[in-house]
Amino acid sequence: MEIATKILTNPYFKAILSFILSFIGGKLVYSFIARIAMKWAKKTPTEIDNTILSKINAPIFYLIILYGGSIAINFLPLPALLKTTLLRVIISIVLIIGCYLLAFFLNLFIKTWLAKSKEVIAKGRENDFIAVSRKILNFIIFILLIIFILSLWGIKVTALVASLGIAGIVIGLALQTTLANIFGGIALIADRSFKIGDFIELDTGERGEIIDVGLRSTRIKSFEEGNEIIIPNSSLMNSKIINYGRPEVYLKKRIKIGVAYGSDIKKVKNILLNCTRKVKNVLKNPSPTVYFMEMADFSLNFEVIFWISNYQERLRVQDEFISLAYRELQLQGIQIPFPTRTIYIKSAEGKVDS
Repeated sequence: MEIATKILTNPYFKAILSFILSFIGGKLVYSFIARIAMKWAKKTPTEIDNTILSKINAPIFYLIILYGGSIAINFLPLPALLKTTLLRVIISIVLIIGCYLLAFFLNLFIKTWLAKSKEVIAKGRENDFIAVSRKILNFIIFILLIIFILSLWGIKVTALVASLGIAGIVIGLALQTTLANIFGGIALIADRSFKIGDFIELDTGERGEIIDVGLRSTRIKSFEEGNEIIIPNSSLMNSKIINYGRPEVYLKKRIKIGVAYGSDIKKVKNILLNCTRKVKNVLKNPSPTVYFMEMADFSLNFEVIFWISNYQERLRVQDEFISLAYRELQLQGIQIPFPTRTIYIKSAEGKVDS
């Protein structure tokens, strides 16, 4: 009994036992994840859980062993300096594993988020965003890891942090425009103000179809000239944007038409409404409407309002409607006025001639 008591209270025995138990516990967790959890994950419709389990299995195993090793070191009757050094080594390894897991989860989150934003990012650009974000995140995590490890070992990092801060300011000023465009692109993707194929109009007057959202700029195919407009992401992010593709691809059209004085107002309205019904892509609901707007200097002005099923057809629909309206008004005897002026000339005798 005394022998058993001495063995159980022996610090070396406690250290060995704690390490063995942690090793067994790590193996059990590793086997559970590899055999049971992975089989369960393969039955799910997504691949994210498979990726997570495959990446965290080995790090968790090593973390459990390191935990057992730290307990074992505390049991051993070692000099304080040696014990402190060994514990710092273990903590340093734990920090490295922890930063690895942090980088993995952040990169996985970005990859998943960009995959959900594929309607915003042009095909082939997703890998560029992933590569850039991964490099930036990994660099930041690496710098933080170095600072934590140096602080753990008692090395003053104040000068290093100050140097990094100065270097960051210099780099930030040198790459101010580039970084503003990169973060502007990320903000546009996160906000999802538009997607590839949407027709937008900027406050500067440019209008066109979104064809690409890149790291530095967004490319728009102009409808007027048919050429490509390249806009920096930082400028686009701060611009007022009219998106004709949201919330629907419908477009409301307002067309003004003037007829001569003396025309039958009701007849003109009926003619214009009938023209809207004959034009393809004009929606029946909401129904087209015609309003008598004003009695101008030389014409009675009407405004026709209708909705187009696809904003990309707006020019064709407008051309077809105006052409049809002009022809129908002429056939029905409704005159289209042109500007006229009556001039009165006062003669020397005081008579007024016109």
